[in-house]
Amino acid sequence: MSKQTKVIVGIIAVLILVIGVTAYLNKENVAEKAALNNDAVFIVKYKGEDQKTYSMEDIRALGETDFVATKDTSDSGPEEFTYTGVPLIKLYEDAGVSVGKDDTIINVAADGYTVALEGEKVVDAENVYITYMVNGEAIGTRDQGGSGPYMIIVSKDQFSQFWCKYALSTDVQ
Repeated sequence: MSKQTKVIVGIIAVLILVIGVTAYLNKENVAEKAALNNDAVFIVKYKGEDQKTYSMEDIRALGETDFVATKDTSDSGPEEFTYTGVPLIKLYEDAGVSVGKDDTIINVAADGYTVALEGEKVVDAENVYITYMVNGEAIGTRDQGGSGPYMIIVSKDQFSQFWCKYALSTDVQ
């Protein structure tokens, strides 16, 4: 075997080892995120620190509302749906977290997807919602073929590009 082949085999072995160690260390995070998603737990954070954890009942008790939003994906044209949820700002207020127009709000999903929103959008109580029902039916978890149990929806987002399916947490930065 040539020296160059040995170097390439060595690099591949190191990469496989790094991937294996990373997967092992991340195993708990994946399981934790799946449990949070399946248990319908949602966390409000401030600068990365947990401030308050909500159950579905906790969120609904803040005053749910129905609203219409247009879902427009790359697979389908624009279509209006009626969603049920709570303005995201209400969760922040209930958790005692101040949101300013210049803040950045980071929404994180169970699958690792992250959406950043301007604080200006979130302080508008008729714009950003944490939702759990669509057209009178539960959104459902990923395991059930749904997009939830929670989905962050920006109702005034024309192309629904700032929506966050499988939402687990929101964080003011």
